[in-house]
Amino acid sequence: MIRIAVSLLSGLLVLAACALDKEEEVRAQIAPWVKLGETYFFESSSSCTAAVFYIESPRISSLVSRARSMATGMNMLSAGKPVYFDVRGKTPNALTEEIMSRDLPQGISVLNSGLAGAHCMTELVKGVYYQAIMNPTSQLIFVPDGDAMIVLDRQAGALIYVRGSG
Repeated sequence: MIRIAVSLLSGLLVLAACALDKEEEVRAQIAPWVKLGETYFFESSSSCTAAVFYIESPRISSLVSRARSMATGMNMLSAGKPVYFDVRGKTPNALTEEIMSRDLPQGISVLNSGLAGAHCMTELVKGVYYQAIMNPTSQLIFVPDGDAMIVLDRQAGALIYVRGSG
């Protein structure tokens, strides 16, 4: 009986070690940019991470570089900087498509983050995510180092974080 318990515990530790991200690390990365509330959802496997956090404020800090045009945002991405795309009238989905059309390798990184991250979501979370990326009032942040995509849905009061292992 003790061997079984030890074996199960060892297996759980190995699975936990295979996670792409830890919730505390994701929070620490995002916290300087957005005031996070409680965690609604967090799942990470060896190939993807998806998280949904409530936000205490819809404001995005000036600590993340803001791009008011696609050209500026693309330059920032090329330099490896996290970018907050503040391009009026464009949904996160439309921004992703435009990144793809301007720079295929960078666009594939953004697209892969969004698609791979969805593999770690429940059906309910997928619905929240897809609604957020199609909402013109949602904001998009892309973090090239690690290929993380962050969608801030002001209407829902939520921040969605997705990342794939590439």
